[in-house]
Parts: sequence; structure tokens; C-alpha cells
Amino acid sequence: MVVLLVPTHLLAEEPAASIPPATHAGAAVRCAGAAAGALAGELDPSFGEEGTGVARVRFGADDDGGFFALDVAGGEIVAGGWGQGGLGGVRFRVARLTGGGAPDAGFGDSGTVLTSWAASTGDYVYLAGVGSQRGGGIVAVGWRDRFGGGSADVALARYAKDGALDPGFGDGGKRLLDLGGDEVIRAGLVARDDRIVVVGQRDGRLLIARATANGALDTSFARPHGYRTLALGPSSAAEAVAIDLRGRIVVAGSVEAGGQRDMVVLRLHPSGGLDASFGDRGVIVAGDPGLDERAVAVALSPDGRVVVAGDAGPAGARDFQVRRFLADGAPDLQFGESGVAAWPTTGGDDQAEDMVLLPGGAVVVAGNGGDGGAAAPLLARYTCDGALDPAFGDGGLLPVDLGEFGVLHTVRAISGDQVLLGGGDVGMSPGPGTYGVVARMWM
Repeated sequence: MVVLLVPTHLLAEEPAASIPPATHAGAAVRCAGAAAGALAGELDPSFGEEGTGVARVRFGADDDGGFFALDVAGGEIVAGGWGQGGLGGVRFRVARLTGGGAPDAGFGDSGTVLTSWAASTGDYVYLAGVGSQRGGGIVAVGWRDRFGGGSADVALARYAKDGALDPGFGDGGKRLLDLGGDEVIRAGLVARDDRIVVVGQRDGRLLIARATANGALDTSFARPHGYRTLALGPSSAAEAVAIDLRGRIVVAGSVEAGGQRDMVVLRLHPSGGLDASFGDRGVIVAGDPGLDERAVAVALSPDGRVVVAGDAGPAGARDFQVRRFLADGAPDLQFGESGVAAWPTTGGDDQAEDMVLLPGGAVVVAGNGGDGGAAAPLLARYTCDGALDPAFGDGGLLPVDLGEFGVLHTVRAISGDQVLLGGGDVGMSPGPGTYGVVARMWM
């Protein structure tokens, strides 16, 4: 595949195998918006339900949920998320689709597996990422909170090719890592050596932890703990992670500062120590006075630059935001205004969920927002110099139809000119209940 980055929020470090797209006359996205494909922004009608470009996976009687992470391996799509039952309780939901968007009957129950840690309506297990290890196992990461509001732990699971829990991983295919506090996991990835890195928050502090390939806490990381937390302010949390070609771990999130949140970016050595050659002894805190900012995604370009996406603004009137940094952590002054991309203003509350880099450096941010009405799936595309791309949607903004109550959670590049979108649809389209949604779009 042609993706030139290590994606985050998805549980995959190396580019996955490309799903062969249908042939069309458009060109792959380059830096300039004018070079975008003729079909950019259109859903691929050869994918999913006939003519729609959208695949739906019914979550039965679940009252809430959706897909929050995507992975592509061997020409197949793995979509991971969670579903909340009508009587309470939340379970991992992992689905595998063919390259054309049909459920893979050879995986689990008609293409889907559900995983919980206890047969109880008080068991809440939230999935934050999915990915593949070299042996073919599918890894899911997230966090488990027994009875809701209790002490939460890191939750890991690994599935065999047929969707069965892999007995060679953890305890019968599942593993809980209790780090001694209240751990909430927001993102994770599988490194080249199959070890698993997860990030989030522990007792109000930003958290980075690492597990071995088989799910045990890796005590060689931040020796001897297997994890480290950073007190960067009254409260801080990690939301995204990537690993560069030297094995350094790049983490993005937010930190409270002076009554507002600022964007925070860290770079750590593979051992877990902060990389003093990046930012201020390994840490960047970026923000503007009076503006609440948060980061939800991070990606690395081949030349070492760091791209971070999120949103900023007052409650109820937020806008997407993208910052780009040089390899040493300095703002990239060739991107947007002093390293910050132009903000698309829709008049509504635009909240980012994920981001991906396209070949040539163009940036696509996925989230939900709109023109002041109910939040709806929304994409923004920027050229490699940080300008909104006029060749995409309406001045760089594009609403996406994922169903009557559709919500967009994640985006992943699968070729030079296509992306996958993941989310959910909770409500009456096409019937009562919850649906996990995967769509394929031209770029």
C-alpha cells in the first residue's frame, strides 16, 4: 500500500496490505488540491451494501456502540468497537469483512465475535484499537471497568484466524493488566516485534504502558514497572500513539493548564525514557491563551515530522485543528500559520475523532459536526502546506452519510486514493438497534 505513515488510534504500526480498489480515472492525492482524484469525496459503490459504499454490521439489541478502530491485513478488514446491552454491560465487538465489505462467514458468528470478562450487566469493557501480529492473530486493546465507576484495568484479547480466543495469549485469550490505579485506555498499537503499546490515563495522569506479544506486562519498559505516568498538570491524558522507524514512541493528548486544556506531545525512547532531543526534554505543550485544545490523533511523516490533529475552541463551538512539528519538536513554519492549519468553521460544534496522512502529505481529519444542527459525520482535508483543500467537498469540508443517526469515529488510508471510515448508527436506520458501520471513500 502507499500510505506513508504509522497510523494511530488504530492498532497497527506498519502499513497493512492494500485492498484492491476498483479502477477509476482519478489520480492519487498530491500536495496541491487540484491534483485530487475526480471522484474525491464519493463513496465507492462497489463496497458494502449494493451501490452504497457502506457496510453495516448489526449489533443485535445493543442500545449503543459502534466501530472505533480499523485494521487491514491479507485483503480483509477488521473493525473493532463495543456495544452496550439494553440491560447494561459493554462488550468488545470485533468483526471481519471481506475486501468488498461483506461479513466473513469464517470468522466468529457470521463474521463477528463478542468478548466480555464477566457474564454480568455490571461489566463494562470498551475497545480502543485492533491490529494484527505477525503470526496472524488479531489483537484488541481497551479497558475494563467492573460495575462502572470502579477501578478500571487495561484489557487485552487475541483472536485466532477463525475468531476464537487464542489460548496462547493471556488467560484463555484474554488478559487484564492491573497497574494499581484507575486505568482508562484510549489508543494502542502493535510494534514490529509484536509487543503491544497502550496509552491513556491512570489516576488523572498521562499513561504509557507496554505488554509482551503474549499479553503480559513488559517489565523491560520503564523498568521495572512496565508502564510510566507523567504528572503534566492537574490532569493529563494520552489519546493517540505512533512508533517511528527508530522505535521511538510518540504520544499525543491533552493537559490542563491555567483552567484550560492544551495539546501535549511526547516522544520516548523504546526503553520508556523521555527523548530529550524532542521539544522541552521530550515534551511539547502547545496552546493559545483562552482556547481549549485537545489532540486525538498523531501520525509520522517519512522525514520525521509529527502531525497532530484534534479540536479547539469554547464548549459548543469547537473547530478541527491540525498542528505539524519538525523532527526536533519545533513548530513547522511551512504548515498553516506558524505550524497550525486553518480551522474550518461550520458554525457548529466540530469535534475531531481521528486523522490520517495521504501520499504527498495531505491530511484528512474525521469527526462530527456541522452547521449548528445535530452533529453529523464530517471530513476535512488539508493540502500538505496546511490549507483547506478546495478540491475536496465544499472548500475542504465534506459531510458523510453513515445513516440517520450515523457517527464517525475513525479513518484509515488503504491505498493512494481510498480510505476506510468507521463509526456507528444507533436508531431507526434501517431498523431499531445499533449498527457498526464501515465505508470506503475515494480520495
